[in-house]
Amino acid sequence: MFAITLKMPVTVFLLSGIFPLVPGAGIYYTAYYFIQGNNALALSNGISTFKVAVALAIGISLVLSVPIPKRHRNKV
Repeated sequence: MFAITLKMPVTVFLLSGIFPLVPGAGIYYTAYYFIQGNNALALSNGISTFKVAVALAIGISLVLSVPIPKRHRNKV
């Protein structure tokens, strides 16, 4: 809605809203625990990070799939 009202690309609002939600720390700790040889913690962090990433992807796809109603303009 902001992209339409402000006449800007959708990616401006999409990237600035999603960037803080990306599970970067989860990916880092998953790799860290895997390298350290602690596979149980790596698997635990990896699964939770994957859940967050999938939830973000589903949320983005649901929001982008909502049709935008077209305004009917009266021709003069």
